[in-house]
Amino acid sequence: MKKYIGLAIITLLIGILIWENSMSTNENLSKATNEDGSRVVKATDFTLQALDHQQHSLSNSQGKWTIVNFWASWCEPCKMEAPHLQRIYEEYNDQLEILAVNMTKKDTPKDVQEFVNRYGLTFPVLLDEQGDVSMTYGAFTIPTTIFIDEKGNIKHEFVGPMEESFIIDLLSL
Repeated sequence: MKKYIGLAIITLLIGILIWENSMSTNENLSKATNEDGSRVVKATDFTLQALDHQQHSLSNSQGKWTIVNFWASWCEPCKMEAPHLQRIYEEYNDQLEILAVNMTKKDTPKDVQEFVNRYGLTFPVLLDEQGDVSMTYGAFTIPTTIFIDEKGNIKHEFVGPMEESFIIDLLSL
């Protein structure tokens, strides 16, 4: 019995540490209010190098809806989600941008390239080699997806794989 109580206490403490870390991380996101007083969370800008060695900044997407998708090549749910993101990008790339942020700190560029080739991804695939962007956005579980409107405001955050219809509904496309 003591063994189970000790395990429960350890689990609780780990949960509290994770929660506190995610709360302090989310404080990095700037906050404002709309004219009606509702809370607005501005997306924190970042710049990362892509697989093609070009630099991409979130701020370059302003004026379009932007999907920031945190993923890794070994992530099974990410493999399920990738074709859905690609089809949406092909159909709506004039209205939205997709920035696929690979959590390279836990992945390898070679595996990332193989994943991109396997799924025929044509949107920017960015390498978060130090994990800074993932930490800023609290992407502790993957896939994690952030939906940012044309003005740079975070509108939705979703953890787990998504289907096309769900994404389209969130974006109201």
